[in-house]
Amino acid sequence: MPAVTESVRVGASLAEVWGFYFEPSGWPSWVDGFARVESSDGYPERGGTLRWASTPAGRGTVEERVLEHEPRRRHRVAFTDPESEGELLTTFEIGAGPDDAGTQVAQQFTYRLLEAGPLTRLTDVFFIRPQIRRSLRRSLDRFTIEVTERASR
Repeated sequence: MPAVTESVRVGASLAEVWGFYFEPSGWPSWVDGFARVESSDGYPERGGTLRWASTPAGRGTVEERVLEHEPRRRHRVAFTDPESEGELLTTFEIGAGPDDAGTQVAQQFTYRLLEAGPLTRLTDVFFIRPQIRRSLRRSLDRFTIEVTERASR
């Protein structure tokens, strides 16, 4: 399955970053294409589920099931939407030294397209994968801005 990975260094503590990442009221401000939560049961704990709707130009209805939830370290979900399925792994790591302050957040989006045709591989490589990469980048960049502003208050 194809995978896309992006990461950012956030100028805030691990506790602040972790807390904001799981705050549903903040998701519309930073998750690319996120409109609203439709249902949630036990999320973000292991086995929990989340169903959310995207903006009109987004992914449609996305269903997530938590596969791993290791506090302040990693969170992995399996997802399905109308066009794809896969996993999103998000990891959190404290900077190692004085020049590496803040928290490193990395996301790896592994996916499989549900509709396969003769040009699927080319379409994926040249259009879909770059679009996913840009979406992850936009989300992480906005996340960084939001959590940094919140931490500086």
